[in-house]
Amino acid sequence: MNGYAHSASSDPQNGITLTAYWNDPKLGSPTTFHVEASGGSGNYQFRMDAPSYSNPDEWSFESVADPSRGEWTKYTAEEASHDYTFTMTASGTYNYRFFLMDKASSMYYMRVTFNVQVSDPNYPSVADRANAAVAQCNKETDGSEYAKALWLHDWLLDQMKYDNSLKWSSAESALTRGLGTCQSYESAYSRLLTAAGIENSETRDEKDAHTWNAVKLDGKWYQVDCTWDDSDDHWYNFDQRHLYFGLTDELMAIAHPGHTQTYQADGYATRSTSLENNYFVRNGDAKQWADSYADRIEKHLDALETSFTIGVDNDSYPPSIKNIINGITAYAINQETWKAPNHTVQLTATRKDDSNFAFAVKYNDIPVDSITISGDGVKDGKITLKSGKSVQLTATVKPDNATNKKVT
Repeated sequence: MNGYAHSASSDPQNGITLTAYWNDPKLGSPTTFHVEASGGSGNYQFRMDAPSYSNPDEWSFESVADPSRGEWTKYTAEEASHDYTFTMTASGTYNYRFFLMDKASSMYYMRVTFNVQVSDPNYPSVADRANAAVAQCNKETDGSEYAKALWLHDWLLDQMKYDNSLKWSSAESALTRGLGTCQSYESAYSRLLTAAGIENSETRDEKDAHTWNAVKLDGKWYQVDCTWDDSDDHWYNFDQRHLYFGLTDELMAIAHPGHTQTYQADGYATRSTSLENNYFVRNGDAKQWADSYADRIEKHLDALETSFTIGVDNDSYPPSIKNIINGITAYAINQETWKAPNHTVQLTATRKDDSNFAFAVKYNDIPVDSITISGDGVKDGKITLKSGKSVQLTATVKPDNATNKKVT
C-alpha cells in the first residue's frame, strides 16, 4: 500500500482503477492523500472534491467548502499520481471524493469515495461546540427566545470572520475554523438556534446569491442576516452589528432586492411582517429615533393637518441603510399615542421616499358626556339673549361607534 496505513479503490472501468492512500490523521494537522491509478495510458488527470463533514453518528453530511469554485473544480495536468492535503478540525466523519480522467483511454469520469472517522477531545464535534455555546447562552440570558437568539447571534459574530477567498461554506468551517461565507454564517446560526430549541429556516436569495436565517420568536417570523451584521464599522449613529437582526421581509429586501421575488411568491413559508422583536425596537433606540420627530409632528397635528411630510434626519446615510433605519423609526412612531386639541389622533407614518416620511392622520372629536354653562344670562337651564328672548340649549355628540347623546 505504498507505505500508507489506509487505502480505498474504485471499481475497475476499462481496465483502469483509481486508488487513494493515507495514514492515520491527526486533527488540526494536514493529512496527505496520495492518489494514483493503474491501467489505461498512465497519463491521468486528478481532482479532489470539497470534503463533507458529519457529526458523530448522525450521517448527515454538509460540504465544508464550496464545491462549485476554486481548487475543487480543477483537474491536474497529466501525471501518474498526485498528493492532496486537507486539515480536519472537528471530531466526526469526513467524506472524501477523488476523480480521474484519462482522455487517451476515453475515460472522462472515475471516482473513489470513502469516509474517515476522527476523534480528539481537543477538537470537539460541531454539535458539541454548538451545545456548549447554548449551555453558556442559557446561563447568561433570561431564557426568552429573543434573548437567546440575540446572544447566539453575537456569540457567532465574535467567533467568525468572513472568508474573502469564498472557500469555506459550512457550520464546520464557521465553528471550528472561524471562517466562512454567508452559507457558513447561516448554517452555523441554524445549528445554534436548533440546539437552543428555536425554530428557524434558511432564506435563500438566488437573485443576489446570498443566504441568511428566518427565525421564529414568540410565534412570529423575523429575518436575521448574521453575515451583514458581522461588521466592525462605526460610521453611523447606531449599532451596525445589529442592523439586520429582526427585520421584516420588506425591510430585508431593501438590502437584498432579490428577496422581494422570494417573499412575494406563493408558498413562501416564513413571511415576516412584525418588528416587535427587532433589535432596535427591543433596546429602545427606535423609540428615541421616533421621539426626535415629536415636536415637528405635533406642530402639524396642532394645525389639524390630515397629511404632511417631514424630512428624515439621516439623509446623509446610504439609501439602503437609512431606509431600513427609517422603516423601523416609522414603526416606532406608529406605536406612540398622539393628541391634538380636542381630538384623539390616528396617525400612520410611512417612508415616502429616501428623504421623507409621509404622515396620514384621522382626527376624532373627544366624546363629551355633559356641558355646564354658567355666568350672566343663564337661569334655570336657559340662556337669555341680548334681545331678551330665552332659548333651551340642546347639544348632540356622536363619537365613533356610539349612539347619539343628548346634552341639555
